[in-house]
Amino acid sequence: MKRFIKYLVLVFITVVGCMYVLDYAYTYVYQYSAPRNKTQYLFQLKHEKLDFVFLGSSRVQNHIVTELVESQTSKKALNLGVQGGRLDDVFLMLKILKENEVFPEKVFIQVDYLYNFEGPSVIVGCESLPYIKTNPIVKEHIKENNPSFAFNYYIPFYRYASNDFKIGFREFFCSLLGKKTKLNLEDGFEGKNEKFKDINYKLPDSIIQKNTVFIKIDEFCKLNNIDITYFCAPFCSRVYDSDFIEKLKVKIPELKDFSKSIPEEKYFKDCGHLNEKGAYKFTQMLIDECINEKK
Repeated sequence: MKRFIKYLVLVFITVVGCMYVLDYAYTYVYQYSAPRNKTQYLFQLKHEKLDFVFLGSSRVQNHIVTELVESQTSKKALNLGVQGGRLDDVFLMLKILKENEVFPEKVFIQVDYLYNFEGPSVIVGCESLPYIKTNPIVKEHIKENNPSFAFNYYIPFYRYASNDFKIGFREFFCSLLGKKTKLNLEDGFEGKNEKFKDINYKLPDSIIQKNTVFIKIDEFCKLNNIDITYFCAPFCSRVYDSDFIEKLKVKIPELKDFSKSIPEEKYFKDCGHLNEKGAYKFTQMLIDECINEKK
């Protein structure tokens, strides 16, 4: 019996030791390898001056042509929109920008039906986990918003094993080999050229009383003297019968509403996303109304 207990103890120590080793290896690679996603890129972006930063979901990543912004304004622009991004992700990114002493002249934040959601997205929520033990801002942010904080923080390698689809072995191996992503992270725009798909796309019928994350974002920007513009990107005309954006404008009176600015379906990939041609058209509108108007 004693031999069996000793064997179990040895196995336990070996497993835990391997978990610590793997945790250290994964963390080191994600922190110091060439970035393969915008979250990694943001953490490595330090002490830089940016003129315009665009934050939000895929309706930023696929809609804001930073190259056009730069050519029209002769200023540096960065698209930090992420697929499935939420306001909580925007808040974390703003805090990291400040910590890394990256000072944008102006920040644009895309707000739409995501106003109804206060929690973090799956993507950024996973991509920030490698920094939970090395970055106090990430630690506190996840502690406040992720119910699995204790497991991710105290159990070695748990965060990587439980989020294998995003930060597991495949991504670790690609990062270790220095394999580059197709997306140009220094630009951030990803154009879509698919033909229009008539998918079931509907805005919410109601809007929540208040979004506490949005309030925190607004207070953070005012406290840190960040010039901020909230805007809503275009939807296709099939979504126009909804009054959600009108309700949103009551919550955010300063919202720049472009939701109905492009009625032609030829500019859309689907009712919530512009194709590349539409992205150029919308970006020019944004430049004319929100950037050049203040010159």
